[in-house]
Amino acid sequence: MSATHDTIGEYLAEAEPVLALWHHLFELVHRDDERPRSLEGLSRPASVIYLVGVFEGEVVKGGFRRFLADPSGDLAGETLQALREVGAHISVELLEKALGVFPDRVAPPSRDGRLTLLDRADRDDPGYLAAFDELYNQHVDAQSPHRLENISVLLLDYMKQHASDRLAA
Repeated sequence: MSATHDTIGEYLAEAEPVLALWHHLFELVHRDDERPRSLEGLSRPASVIYLVGVFEGEVVKGGFRRFLADPSGDLAGETLQALREVGAHISVELLEKALGVFPDRVAPPSRDGRLTLLDRADRDDPGYLAAFDELYNQHVDAQSPHRLENISVLLLDYMKQHASDRLAA
């Protein structure tokens, strides 16, 4: 594991800057707890990097349903804004459409409320979220030969833009 640093720019010297920073942010947010305690202590740029990393990990591992059903869905609105900030236009479009399973395209803050609505959506249109997973896998996932959006490159560029910003708020 790499050393911890105070500014985003200090991570740019790491072998894998995005990954090194994201792991440090994960430790700060979770502090030995599976559920995030709070993003309150993070600066806005650090929060953006954290949220985009969570989004990418959840969608790659289990699709948009997993992202929305897991505790990550608690911050779906904030994640959408974070994706916009890094310029992840395809991911923004897909998440906006996936949020269509909720009234007014807003994920309920309660996980139980989200799960109820996700279960209803699964019954009403079983392929709705799977269609966005397929598009994500084709156009964003690192394993795709047809990738149009590279989250790691976008995050690295964002890190460079915010190199002087501290991790803590």
